[in-house]
Amino acid sequence: MSDLLTVLDIERISFNKAMRGYNPQEVEEFLEKVAESLQVYAEKVKTLEVQLSRFDEQIQEYAELKQSLQEALVLAQKSAEERVSSAEGKAEAIIAESEAQAHQIVMSAKDRVDTHKRDIQRLRQVRYQFVAEFKGLLAKFGSLLNSLEAPVEEEEGEKEGESHR
Repeated sequence: MSDLLTVLDIERISFNKAMRGYNPQEVEEFLEKVAESLQVYAEKVKTLEVQLSRFDEQIQEYAELKQSLQEALVLAQKSAEERVSSAEGKAEAIIAESEAQAHQIVMSAKDRVDTHKRDIQRLRQVRYQFVAEFKGLLAKFGSLLNSLEAPVEEEEGEKEGESHR
């Protein structure tokens, strides 16, 4: 295939004349038609080669664009995954902090309840002691009043006896 003919090869060719050969004028006309056809095909090939070159460049651009888009997509996916991971981490930290605060509030409330229960128990003991002391005091005053009433009744009884006499 390295021996392809060009238009110049066809135009420059010459044949030897023989006695019983082909009509030289017909051969010349045919060679001119072949040269013209070859010229048209050569121009078409050139045009197609230029188009092919442009298409190859476009394909290369599209391949580069595709690669860029794939890289951008991968980067976007990684970024999204990192953001989701970061958000999950923050959510877990917030939950842990909230649970710690809730535990602290519950423990504080339990401490206050225990303090109030001790205060109530202490107040019950103070009340019980007060009631006992007050009953004792009332009993003491009652016996003191009883002891004071007995001599008054005896005196009244004596005075009544004297007046009946």
